[in-house]
Amino acid sequence: VGCQPADVGEGIGLSAPVTGPAATAAVWERWGVDAALEEINSSGGLLGRKVEIMSLDNHCNPAEAVNVANKLVEAKVAAIIGAHCSSGTLASMPIILAAKIPMITGVTTAPAITDQSGVGGNDYMFRINPSDQDMMDALAIYLGTKTKMKKIAVIAEDTDFGRGGANAFAPAAKKNGLDIISTDFFPQNTPDFTSIITRVQQHHPDAIALFQLGGDQLNFLRNAMQMGVNTPYTGRVELGGKNQQFIDAGGMEGSVAAWFYNATIDTPLNKAFVAEIEKRNKSIPYLQTWHGYSCLKILAQAIKEANSADPVKIHDALKKISYHDVMGGTMTFDDHNQAGKTVVIQGVKDRKKQVFDLVKLP
Repeated sequence: VGCQPADVGEGIGLSAPVTGPAATAAVWERWGVDAALEEINSSGGLLGRKVEIMSLDNHCNPAEAVNVANKLVEAKVAAIIGAHCSSGTLASMPIILAAKIPMITGVTTAPAITDQSGVGGNDYMFRINPSDQDMMDALAIYLGTKTKMKKIAVIAEDTDFGRGGANAFAPAAKKNGLDIISTDFFPQNTPDFTSIITRVQQHHPDAIALFQLGGDQLNFLRNAMQMGVNTPYTGRVELGGKNQQFIDAGGMEGSVAAWFYNATIDTPLNKAFVAEIEKRNKSIPYLQTWHGYSCLKILAQAIKEANSADPVKIHDALKKISYHDVMGGTMTFDDHNQAGKTVVIQGVKDRKKQVFDLVKLP
């Protein structure tokens, strides 16, 4: 960790979409990384040295994520946080496996990552958040038992994230008495959603399930509000951030989404985390902030417990780690290197975002 000989690692890599459709979320991610970095370095760093972050822009693009992963491997980083977007993470996984450098994520949700990690073949990929399948199972149970949403239209970006979420939601919805009445996929960076919205509204859904990243989702919600749509949203819709304007205007009333972090969760560690992010960034932390913070803190703990910045030894420490999460509870990795066991069901009521339920996964 730091500028040391190659055999002890050259810092921690960060593969993030600094530009592209997830650029805003990458800013929130960096808030968390920077907060954790300051905590670690102000207390003496790791192995007697200051921690350094080597951050490279993957554009939320799988081909560029491959380039970034190769550059981080060539730089001999000790571990990697990445790659934020599911398609980029999946594309990077063969590279980190071949190099035997652990990569950890707390925001990438494609179910395929679970299938391919740990006993699935890639023992160097770790994830601390629930997959789309986990979240959609929990969400569908909630929608089917606690809401009047029965007919749902699905709108998703044509990526691993979008298709992963939509494909996970469909069987979970059917199992819980929900009817998927239409499904539309669109390319990233679509400038106008008028035609999709018009077509979907003709089906008169009770809710629209969205699986799209920040920039596209912002454009979609803006188009929908301009068209007078008052249908609530579900799926992986962002309730807050730049979408707060639509909540304030009443355009997202009744929406319910599955998430894996919320700033209002009442634990001492989360209160301290929220206060620190608010002090540093004049904003509450978002799930991407939690991801960046938690991933770096887990890697720091693994390096301490391994007493080494050797990637293989860090990997071995991660396999055995017990990490206290800010939301409460302890994270350990299962045989697929997955540690995400909490799904947050949150929604909008009276123009305010609220936590409706916390679902603990087995």
